[in-house]
Amino acid sequence: MQSDEESSDTEFRVVCPYCGEEQTIYLEPDVMGTLVQDCEVCCKPWQVHVTRDSDYRYVDVTRADGSE
Repeated sequence: MQSDEESSDTEFRVVCPYCGEEQTIYLEPDVMGTLVQDCEVCCKPWQVHVTRDSDYRYVDVTRADGSE
């Protein structure tokens, strides 16, 4: 998911790969790579993958329990 311009590259809308709930996550501007974060609704772990191109940061959320 790409960041919105008005959120200044820190706010991202993602969908939980377990329960399907859409949520907003906040990432500091210097965060890149992969991190683990729990869903606020179902509490299951996500792998959050943060990448960047020349203009935007992108966030991809997958299951972190190895069941992909």
